[in-house]
This record gives sequence, C-alpha cells and structure tokens, in this order.
Amino acid sequence: MGEPAGLLDDYLRIARYHVQRAVPPTAIRLRSLEMRRLLAYIALRETGATYADLLAAVRSGDVAWLRRIKRDARSSVLAGLAQTLALQDMLPADRTDALGLYALVRDAWGAPAMPGAHQGLHAQLTYTWRGADAARALLRTYSGMSEAIRTDLEIDVANPFAGDGELPVAPWLAAFQRLMPKPYPALDPANGLPPFDRLTAGAEPLPVDEPHRISVIVTAFHPDEGLITAVRSILAQSWRNVEIVVVDDASPPEYDEILQRAAALGPRIRVVKQPYNQGTYAARNAGLDAAEGEFAAFQDSDDWSHPRRLELQVRPMLENARIVATTTDGLAVTERLVLTRPAVRRGRFNPSSLLFRRQLVMDRIGYFDQVRKAADSEYIGRMRAVYGERAVRHIDSEPLALIRLSQGSLSRSEIRAYWMHPARVAYSSAYQQWHGRIAARAAKPYLPREGGDRPFAAPDHLRYGRGEAPPRPEYDVVMAGDWRFLQGPQLSAVEEMLALADRGLRVAVLHLESLRPPARRRYPLAGPIQKLVNAGRIAQVLPGDVNEAALVVVRHAAALQFAPDDECLLRPRRVLIVADQAPVRRDGLDHRYEPAACTATATRLFDAPVVWCPQDPEVRTALRGYPALELTPYDLPVVIGAERWTAARDGATRDAPVAGTDLCDQGVWPRDTRESLYVFDGLRRVDVRLRLPDWPRIDVQLGGPRSHLVYEAGDLDLRTFLHQLDFYLHFPHPETVETFSRPACEAAAQGCVVVTQERHAAVFGDAAVYCAPAEVAGVVKRYTEDRVLFAEQSRRARAVVANAHPPQAYVDRIAALVHAPRHSTPAQRTPEPACA
Repeated sequence: MGEPAGLLDDYLRIARYHVQRAVPPTAIRLRSLEMRRLLAYIALRETGATYADLLAAVRSGDVAWLRRIKRDARSSVLAGLAQTLALQDMLPADRTDALGLYALVRDAWGAPAMPGAHQGLHAQLTYTWRGADAARALLRTYSGMSEAIRTDLEIDVANPFAGDGELPVAPWLAAFQRLMPKPYPALDPANGLPPFDRLTAGAEPLPVDEPHRISVIVTAFHPDEGLITAVRSILAQSWRNVEIVVVDDASPPEYDEILQRAAALGPRIRVVKQPYNQGTYAARNAGLDAAEGEFAAFQDSDDWSHPRRLELQVRPMLENARIVATTTDGLAVTERLVLTRPAVRRGRFNPSSLLFRRQLVMDRIGYFDQVRKAADSEYIGRMRAVYGERAVRHIDSEPLALIRLSQGSLSRSEIRAYWMHPARVAYSSAYQQWHGRIAARAAKPYLPREGGDRPFAAPDHLRYGRGEAPPRPEYDVVMAGDWRFLQGPQLSAVEEMLALADRGLRVAVLHLESLRPPARRRYPLAGPIQKLVNAGRIAQVLPGDVNEAALVVVRHAAALQFAPDDECLLRPRRVLIVADQAPVRRDGLDHRYEPAACTATATRLFDAPVVWCPQDPEVRTALRGYPALELTPYDLPVVIGAERWTAARDGATRDAPVAGTDLCDQGVWPRDTRESLYVFDGLRRVDVRLRLPDWPRIDVQLGGPRSHLVYEAGDLDLRTFLHQLDFYLHFPHPETVETFSRPACEAAAQGCVVVTQERHAAVFGDAAVYCAPAEVAGVVKRYTEDRVLFAEQSRRARAVVANAHPPQAYVDRIAALVHAPRHSTPAQRTPEPACA
C-alpha cells in the first residue's frame, strides 16, 4: 500500500500543527509499517526520491546518492526514520537497514549534523548489534550524545564480562560502582557464576538497630541462583531488624534444594509454599499475610538491593507519620552487568521497591490485584488515590537496586522504547479510571486477597498463566476505533453501544490508534468508554486475543489509514466501515483517508468482507467518487438517548443570551477551529461559551473577544456544557462536506435553539433554525426577544430528535448485519475504475 502525496502532505501538516517530533514515537507505538513511508516522504519530499530509492541506497551503501540530494533532504527526519526501523524491529532487514541509514546520514552530512539523541541511539544500537569495537569507533566520532548514554557505553565497552577480549576488571568496576551510592557494589571472587550473582557490598555499611521491623517478601517460581543473590542482598542491609519471607509459587520438587539453601542463609528467613501456581501477586499477598513486620517491602527473586536501600526508604516514614510508602529507582542490567538498552534511560522507577506501613495500608486498601503482571503499579497508584501523592514519596537518590534483565523476562518482552504490550496499556487505563473514582471518594479502594468482583477490567493476557485457556465468547458487535479522545464518532459510539447492550447484544471495543491527531505519549481510553468497560456493560478485546464476532464496526475510517501491522486475531464474519467524514474536504485539503487503502487494511486485519456505511447524505455522495466500494443502501442511523438529554426551556436568558459551540470535531486540521468561530465575532451583548477538544494541542487559535468563556474538555462534560446554552451555533468550515454534527444534534435534543446553515437541513430538519453567517446576530436577537418563539423551537427540536433518532432504528440495522449470511451483498456498489 502506498499513500498518495496529497494525503501524506496533509498528515504532515497535522503532525507539525499538533505535536512536534511526534511521528517516530507514534510509528513505533503503533507498529505501523506505512508510517515509514510517511517519514520518508517528509524527509525526501523536495528531492523527488522515494522510500524505495532510499532503501536501495542504504543497502548498497551509496552515500554519493544521498550527497547529491542532501540540499533538499532533511537529515533529522531521516535519522527519525532510522530510529523507527530500529525500534519497531518488525522485518528481517530492519536492524541492518537502521544502522545503514544512520551511517549514510552521518557520512552525507557529517557526524556533527546528526542530532545528539540520534548520535546516542546509533551508538547504542551499534554496541547491541555489532559489538564493543564498532561502538568505540562511534564514541570517538560523535561528540553530541548525552552524558548519560556516553557514560553507559564507555562502561560497557570496558566491561570484561561482555566481550570476547581480555579486559581488566578494576577500571570497569570503578566506573560501574559510581552509578550507585556508597558503599559501592563489589564482586566476589570468580566462582563460575555470572557477575550479577557475584555482587556484594564493597564495605559493610554502618548497622542501624531500631525496633521497627521490616518484612521483605521475596516471591519465586522455578528459582535459581538468583534467589540466593536476592536473599543475600537483604541479609546484608544496614537496617538490621528485618525478616525475609520467601514465597514459592508452587515450583516442582526439584526446586526444593535451592529453597532450602535460601532458608539456610540465616535465622530470619521463612519459606512459604503456595498450593498451586497463581502468579507473583497472589504470592505477594500470601507473603503479606505471613509477614509480622510493621513495614512491608518486596524484592524480586533475581534482583540485588543496595545495602542501604531499606534504611533510606524507611527513614522518611519514621520522620513523617503522613508518609505511608516510599519507592526508589533501579538500574536495569543484564547478568553480565551490561547497562546499554537502546532508547531506554539507565535509571528507572522500580515498582518492586515499594516499602509501606503494612497494617495501616492493608486495612484501608487490602491486597494486590491478583493478575499475573503489572499489579505493583496498580497498588502504588491505589495508595496515591487514597492517601494523596505526597503520602507516597519517591526517594530522590542514585538507584538503590540492580534489576536483572534476563532474555525471558516479562518486562523485557512487553515493555520497550515507546511501546508497551496492549494488555498492559488496557489494564493501566482501566485501573486509572477506578483510581480517579477512589480519589473523588466515589469508589471504595479495598481489594480482598481472593480478588472477588474486581471493580475494573483486566485483560485475559494478565489474568491467565501460560497454558491456561481463557473463555472466548463470540461477540455480536466489536466497535473498532481510536478511543482515546471524545470526538463526534466516539460520542456517537457510546450511545450506539449502550443501545446494542440494552437489547441484549454482546458488545466489545477494539482500540486502533489514529494519527488524527498524533500524540507523543500513550493516552488511556476516554472516560465514558472506560467506564462502560469497567462496569461490564461492554468488553474490551485486544488485537492479539483470539476472538470471534459477527460484526466489526470500524467507527471512523481514518483509524485504518496507518493501522498497526502486527497480526490481529479477531475474526468477524463481516466488517462495517463507518464513513463519519468524507475522505477529503471540498477544496481538496485535509485528506483524512483513502477508501481503497482502508478497505485493504480492514481485509488484512479481519479477513472478512467489508462494507461501507456513510454517516450522512453528503458523505455518501463523496464516496460515490471512489471506485469499487460496497455501500450500505442506508446512512448510519443516529442514536440519541433522549431520556438523558431532554430539558424544558421557556426562553433565552433575557439580559445576555448564552450562545456557544463544542469544538470536539474541530481543530485537527490547522485553522479550522478559527474558521468555525467567525460567526461569533459579530454577536453583541451575547454571553459566548466554547468547549475545546480533549486532545493535545499546541497552536489552536480561537480569536475573538477575550470575554468569551472557554472551557477545557476536562472542565465539564458535553451535557453539562449544553445545559448552559440558549443557542448552539453550528457553522463549520465552509469547505466541510459533512452535514451531521453530533454535538449539534445533542444540543437540539437538550432543547437549545440550534442555528446553522441551510445545507444542514437534510440532517436536522425542523430541529434547527437556518440562516447565513451574517444573519446569526439577528436570529439570536429575534428568538431572545420572543420567548414564545424560543420555547416553541426548543420543544420542536426535542420532539424532532426524539422521533427521528430512536435507538431501535440503529439496533435494527446493526442486528440485520449481525444475523446476515456471510456473503450477502449490499444493495449499492460504486463503479469499478475505468479500464485503460
């Protein structure tokens, strides 16, 4: 698939408008191969060269080709493309291509022209994939990389345990030690074990004897020598009043010997064995019940704690009774004590470092959620929600633990630069919504040890262990789309999913992140969507989960334009793509999607027949200009929950009528926000109120008088905003194709007098009042002065919406597709392309 230049140009404009340098992180997070073409187009647009030309030059080492065009090419964007190839790492040639592209950029422009962040990443990748000698050459070549990356690489290339050569231990160890506080880590004499398992303290710390006991819980499954290393590091703590509870998660009998060795290391050690394997957090819960200390802490079974870790963490809690827990950073290393991980910073927050007041906290919030992964972050977040951010203090110091990165570690495979496993992302989104309710005192924070009814959703990937088969229900409808932000399609989808669920259909959502708009970081699901998932009204399915459905509804077509290229295991019988917008505006600007490309992507992802459904008559007309599209014979019915939106109004506010608009469908394309607000400039003695979109913005120009009251989306929801208004003015950019507006329709349903242009009459009918932009002030004045006229229009609008958009009409259309034979053909098809 190759996107046309117009679409790539417009996506470039959107990316520049919203978030600078967002494209490479977004491409890595989405794992979209097509976004590589977007980056190449950005870099080479003025040269006439293509992505294929660039790859050919990279693979042949043709630096002369790049030098010939470098005046019109963008070196920093080419470096971003190399970053994307390396960190996506999806195709067999990606590593070679990434290093080759970095080398080509360096040789064409010179090393100083390479951005510092890319100098560091190029050197990190070279060390990881090509070895220490190649990395040393880049350390000599590059002078602009960060000091932290340079330090780590210099330590690693000197590491005598990481390469084949014989390097002295002393200088490397001296440099490595300085990454942690005193007493520095040291190594026991060579004993056949990896360097990590030879770790010890270089000097015995000054002992601290106090009456406050700390119970350190160490969970293990199939333990090895790492357990001995972990337990030894706790026994060597400066804080002497420690007990160690080793909880074995039902390892087979052949591991008893290593458990006995651990228990024999000292009298303060107890071993608790689980009756069957339940996962790390069930084991931690068992350890908490067995613990006797005033404070509880944790130690992963293959990590090493600095000898002063417990002392430095418990001291703030003894000095300040309001602090209920502390955490620290850790230093992630391999068992050969290698530091470098491309694009991952050295020191990082270590969730396993949690130390807290055991009884106080457990009485209030209970136990860890008994999922298989990621529950430590949830537990810490729950503490913050209950006690406040300041009550959970992060100790600002050098790292106080060495975190072992084994090849098979869960975190290494599921958390990478700019990317996290979708199940972890979904889990985080779900518990954050619950935590928000806890902080607002709207939900209880306590979780019992056995779990019970979890008040938020947890994906199967985290709930079941290897070899366990989760139930796989067949869904009637899976609603696919970008669910981070609340634009018109998402607002409509909430009502649509409620209508389907209320009538007994099994409904789920599938998240497909869109580039409209792009964002550098991950965002949780929008609150109303996540609330439905957490309440069990709908489910959330992940692309990597094996699921079946009768129908997938792609709720907005642009979500398919740069879709992920990882395999999707959801298998529906049919796919319905909703064209909520036309592919492009009337003036040829703002390309949102290419229908043929979206159809191909839907077919690749879901392996099912695809049919398109326009949102309104004008979008249908626009789609007819694209060949070979299967179209439903009807436009998508609108669902308005009238019982949730109706409000009686007997007239506008007399002295200063309140007029406004919601901008959730504006602001993706540069300047379209301002274009939709010109109509307010001519209003006098009118209280103007605006509600902004909820996505990240850097350059939204509202214009108009400073007296306008402007709300962020988080200040109030759409219903509350509309309740304030007398008049809702809907005047989008004049080149807009679409005539349907979700906020305008809901405004009419709530009894606002909706004022818009005549071209929207086919959708709104008598629910709106029509005039040209220049006539708006007169219409507002007339309806404000005539309260009977206002009340009649308000009543009429509510009645029209209720009669025109009953939920059952939508349910009937979707149910017909759910129960239709797999190969049934829609009634309309756009013409095939003409033969040459």
